This record gives sequence, C-alpha cells and structure tokens, in this order.
Amino acid sequence: MSGQMKYRLPVSSPQFPHMQHYIEAIRTSKEIQDNRGFYHFAGLHGAPGRWCWHHQFSRRSNLTARIFLPWHRAYLHRLEQSLQDIQPDASIPWWDWTQSQGIPVAFSTPVIDGQDNPLFDSEVILNPPQVPQPIHLRTTRNPDTQMPVFSFPAADVNQDGRATLGELVDYLIDSVSAYEQFNDLLEMVHDSIHGYVGESMADVTFAAYDPLFFSHHCMIDRIWALWQKKHGIENFPAGLKDVVLEPFGLTAGEVLNFQSLGYEYAMSLDDIPISGTGLESVG
Repeated sequence: MSGQMKYRLPVSSPQFPHMQHYIEAIRTSKEIQDNRGFYHFAGLHGAPGRWCWHHQFSRRSNLTARIFLPWHRAYLHRLEQSLQDIQPDASIPWWDWTQSQGIPVAFSTPVIDGQDNPLFDSEVILNPPQVPQPIHLRTTRNPDTQMPVFSFPAADVNQDGRATLGELVDYLIDSVSAYEQFNDLLEMVHDSIHGYVGESMADVTFAAYDPLFFSHHCMIDRIWALWQKKHGIENFPAGLKDVVLEPFGLTAGEVLNFQSLGYEYAMSLDDIPISGTGLESVG
C-alpha cells in the first residue's frame, strides 16, 4: 500500500466510481481461495473462526471486555487492506441506514452490467473439520417493512421518549460522553439493523458472509469516529488499550486513531481534498 489516505464514502448507485472500485475488488476477492480472499475474512467472524466480539464476549477468549468497537474496526481494516491489494482505490462504503429505507440498490440488484453482483449474496461452503457438519447455502435477506424505532427516555431525543435511528445516533454522538455507555447503546443500534435485515444477517454464524455486513459495520465505525472527534480519540478504557484484537495482531489502543490506519470518512467526493485521495482520477 502507498500510505496514501483512503476515504470511505457512502453506499451509492453501482455506477458511482467508488462503488465500481469496491464491486470489482469484492468480485475478485471472492475468487481468491486462500487467506487473502473474501471468504477467509467472512469466516473469521462466525463460522468457522468465531473470533467476533459482541456484548463483552468472544468464544475465543475468557476475557470480559467492551471491545466490540475496536475489534470490528480492526476487522474492517484488514479486509479493506486485502481489497486494496486487488484494487488500490477500493474502500468499504458505509450504509447510512438513518437516511434510507430498505436494502440499497447496489446490494439488492442481482446483476450489474451483465455480471452477477458480488454484493447481492454469497455462497457459503464449509466442510469438516472446519465445522462439525457440512454447510452449503447462499446468504439471504428478509428486511422488515419499517426501520427500527427505539423507546429511549431522554427528553432531548423526543418528548414521547421515542427515537428514530437518526435521532438516537445524533443523541449518542452529541450527548453521551462516556465510552462505556456509548459502546453499549451503539451496539444496541447495531443489533437492531442485523435484525431488520433478517435471515443471514440476523445469524451471527453467517452474518459476515453477506457483503452488506461490512457496509453496516462501516456505518457503525463511522459513528464511533464522529463520536471520537467530539469526545476524544483516546476516550477509551485505559486497561483495555493493550488487549490484542485477535486474529488481527493489533491492540485496541493501536486502532483508536483511525486516521493512523490510513482512512477517513467523507460524505461525497466534494468533501475530499484533491491531493492524496487515491480517488482524484476517477472524476
């Protein structure tokens, strides 16, 4: 990698250049059958690796710790690095589920430009000894008719204590300054989106095989990044900074400064500095 800052942009039409780069990279990555490929990374989260951290717990550790956010940041970072080895301008787009209803077109269209869309679904093939019994399936989705709404007793969210996704996210970023509370509430929002999409995304065993998983978690990471800019990059439990985020070989402390990992978030190409983007040539 060149060391150039990469910018993660929102999920958009498949015709947008950053989406084309990402689709191209995922398509090629799915063809790679070793530890550089999409299916290797998908398998780290649930079956067969089961490394994921949720609600202070991992099947691979005896530790109890709030490292949901840094673990998934390291996860996205390692996948993104592998995609940039394929397509240097690729970056994971973030799915802004506060602004849209339903699955984005880039992920819900089976065919793009005459080719199977690699963001639409994935084929999962796992065999012993990776798993106890053979697994052969395709990821599916069954989204709810409405995005989640939360009962949240905070006067500055809504007078009736009800909050939409956007209202709750704004409240978390603006008003929750303690990392522990922020982590727990954001993880609750995260869970609701997995449930909203349904089917494979609602099953931790197979969730990461759905390409939508990574754009969902990119949105979660973006919310954390916005929160960090407001409340402090190092606003994180000191006792957890040396925890190693396996199997990525990074500590929690090493991923707190996301810019040091080589990426930043932007709303559009217009928000990106002309120099050093890796995207200035795509128009």
